[in-house]
Amino acid sequence: MEMIGANGAGHDKMEKKIESERERKILQYDSEGITFLLLLIAGAILIFRLVKRQLLQSHQQQNFMMAITHELKTPIAVTKLNLETMQIRKLDPVQQKKLIQSTIEEANRLNTLCNNILLMSQIDAGGYTVARERFDLATFASDCTEDFITRFPDRKIEMELKDEVMITGDKLLLLLAINNLLDNAIKYSGKDDVVLVKVFQRNRRIVLQVIDNGKGITAREKEKIFEKYFRGAQMQTKGTGLGLYLTREIVKQHRGGISVTNNIPRGCIFEIRFKTSKN
Repeated sequence: MEMIGANGAGHDKMEKKIESERERKILQYDSEGITFLLLLIAGAILIFRLVKRQLLQSHQQQNFMMAITHELKTPIAVTKLNLETMQIRKLDPVQQKKLIQSTIEEANRLNTLCNNILLMSQIDAGGYTVARERFDLATFASDCTEDFITRFPDRKIEMELKDEVMITGDKLLLLLAINNLLDNAIKYSGKDDVVLVKVFQRNRRIVLQVIDNGKGITAREKEKIFEKYFRGAQMQTKGTGLGLYLTREIVKQHRGGISVTNNIPRGCIFEIRFKTSKN
């Protein structure tokens, strides 16, 4: 009887061991299955996001090509029409001056577009070396603004500039940045709206603002306004979506910050901030 009892106890012990091993294996298989399933889901999400990003980029590039084609054809068509008009018709001095001014504006527009495209290619390829030159930002911004006042005599462009605001940077890049902000303000505000350029110092920062009284930008658009190729609801018929993107990249090259806020009662304030430059 003792022998049988011992054998029974050993048998029960073996059964428990086998059952424990079976449960351990089941738990292991379940864990491996869940892990594999999670990895599969994560992989599917990653692939979905990559495909979605590629489709978005493709769509953006397609829109960019359509926009740039429009932006290139318009100044070319206007310039050709103006020159042909002056060639075949005898115009009085006032009309001739108006056509010449229009042609110059379109040439400047074409030049800005080409500069933006070339600069984007260089920055994206990491092939642009930023120059370091010390100069007065207020005087520099004044010269840029005066150029726009000359180019757009029918627009209200004003300045509030503090004297002797010294900065170290690349004049060519900052010229494009300021021009892009001014061009944007003029393009998306009304003919009678004032565009204001300000340069001042605030909390050990050099600040440049371009303020307009246009239709403004929605909160959702503010989050994307500096992305490449992005054009908001007010921008669908104009521009290539490069200007503000390049302006942000130029500001980053100068270790500064850029933002857009609402102008009260309407419009936008684009603000660039730089660290003060020491002698």
